[in-house]
Amino acid sequence: MASRREQTVRTSAVSPNGFQADEHPSLSVMIYNWLHAAILSGTLAPGQLLRQEELAAQFKTSRVPLREALQSLQAEGLVVLRPRRGYAVTSLDGEQLLGVLQLRILMEGYAGYAGTLRRSQADVRATGTILADMERLPEKLTREAHRLRWAALNRQFHFSIFSPSGNEHLLQACANITAKIDPYVTMETTMLAEQEASREDHRRIYEAFAAGDADQVGLLSRRHCERLALRFVEMLRKRGALADIPAARITDLGPAVAMLPSVKAAPEARVRRAAKG
Repeated sequence: MASRREQTVRTSAVSPNGFQADEHPSLSVMIYNWLHAAILSGTLAPGQLLRQEELAAQFKTSRVPLREALQSLQAEGLVVLRPRRGYAVTSLDGEQLLGVLQLRILMEGYAGYAGTLRRSQADVRATGTILADMERLPEKLTREAHRLRWAALNRQFHFSIFSPSGNEHLLQACANITAKIDPYVTMETTMLAEQEASREDHRRIYEAFAAGDADQVGLLSRRHCERLALRFVEMLRKRGALADIPAARITDLGPAVAMLPSVKAAPEARVRRAAKG
């Protein structure tokens, strides 16, 4: 069990980590950003109770902005309100995790495709910078600081590819899925210790993104998420948290968007749009 010191939010150590707010955000938005980042990084673990009196004292605020922040997190499914116990970080069982992992396969495959269609050369340069930062990290992430850094850069990398789509609803959906999965990935050191396959995935996705090949980015993003899902399900199975499931049930989710005939019918238009910027 984590110590009391480990279970509190250390505001000096938690940053918004790229989450955008107004130039002069309200106190509730600032608290939301801190808590959101703490959940994503695993500082606040799945199932952990969020005691409002302790958080209010820690943030040196009344409960009103804190409650507003917690209600926003609840609306996104990141915390739950338990009768007579208060708020807690959402905890998913094995079947629920599998469902979110499968949804991630579908959403990120399409998001990669859609983002590449509208990407500019500035987007390509920004994504390349993030990839270079990732590749400077050790291949084996044995230190917690390296694992947290890699997790943050990994989110930035994928969202730098999704963001050019300009589809705010799609981006929000992807962010919510990431927020539900990443705490479990970050906590599982075995999921992050070996990064060779993941590095290769990211390099290939970036090269297709730079080339403006939306079909390839969509398929590679989907395959990348499939591999994560298979590894995660195997880990859950070994722990008895999930029954033995055939790989086909995990990854057979219908055709990839980029393979549909309606998309394949107009490759010239796709390339022209991808080449903008």
